[in-house]
Amino acid sequence: CGFPMKHDTKERMMYCPSCGRQEYPVLMPAVIVGITNGDKIICSKYEGRSFKQYALIAGFAEIGETIEETVHREVMEEVGLEVKNIRYAGSQPWGMDGDLLLGYYADVTGDSEISSIDTDELAVARWVDRAEISPVPNTRTLTYDMIERFRCGKETPRQ
Repeated sequence: CGFPMKHDTKERMMYCPSCGRQEYPVLMPAVIVGITNGDKIICSKYEGRSFKQYALIAGFAEIGETIEETVHREVMEEVGLEVKNIRYAGSQPWGMDGDLLLGYYADVTGDSEISSIDTDELAVARWVDRAEISPVPNTRTLTYDMIERFRCGKETPRQ
């Protein structure tokens, strides 16, 4: 109706005191995946971004897709691998646009050779041995938390 919205005092939403319309935050779910093969995990670096540290495979869920389907699709699209044994690792609100990042570990199934890399998304993707990973000082992000937990052999959901 054009009347200024107000923040509700009980829920995370805004409402119009004139017409009663309610607006809730829109969430955009995304996954981050620690692809494992025994003592190895795939670490990647993004293409064309200023962030140059190692990261994990990630991507947004598509409409009508389950989060588990998103894990399978993103892994196949970005590194050409199939995964199984998808295990929840944690979640984190991310960014300013309503992103919700859901973290999972998944075991590679079949051939573990990275057969293709989506060069539009990734500059590098490679298997890294647990012993090669340096301690991660910044565990405020889900990515770093998952890499550090893998390094320590503790791929369990964070509490």
